[in-house]
Amino acid sequence: MRRAFLLMLLLSLLQGALAYAALGSSPSNFGATPVRQAARSLAAAGADSTAVYTVSQSTLDSGTVVREYVDADGKVFAVSWNGPSLPDLRTLLGDKFAVLTNAAAKRPKAGHSQLALAQQDVVIVSGGHMRAYAGHAWIPAALPAGFDTSAIE
Repeated sequence: MRRAFLLMLLLSLLQGALAYAALGSSPSNFGATPVRQAARSLAAAGADSTAVYTVSQSTLDSGTVVREYVDADGKVFAVSWNGPSLPDLRTLLGDKFAVLTNAAAKRPKAGHSQLALAQQDVVIVSGGHMRAYAGHAWIPAALPAGFDTSAIE
């Protein structure tokens, strides 16, 4: 089953959805005009009222929805995906993609396509099956003060 997971990751790289940035850098360009959702303030959570983040949502040709959570400095601190196929995870996760593939390779006889890892520098949760994939990832040190990770859709 590990081969199936690695094959799934490889196929996601070949699906043709182009992106130009990654987790921890500027928002991605998936070849479609992203829908910028309203800036969200964390003031209600008791944080500094100037702490704002924006959610950028793109729908890929495959129908998969990708959301990028961008801080006030323009850096992506979290991403999520949900849809019939995986987005280009290598591009979406950037240098954190190696963490994902290393964790997948260490799983002995993975009996399912679920993967959850929490490390000091990144948290990645990915799972699903054909035509129903979902996941999210974030950089704990980059989260705005007061941000609740359960808000990641």
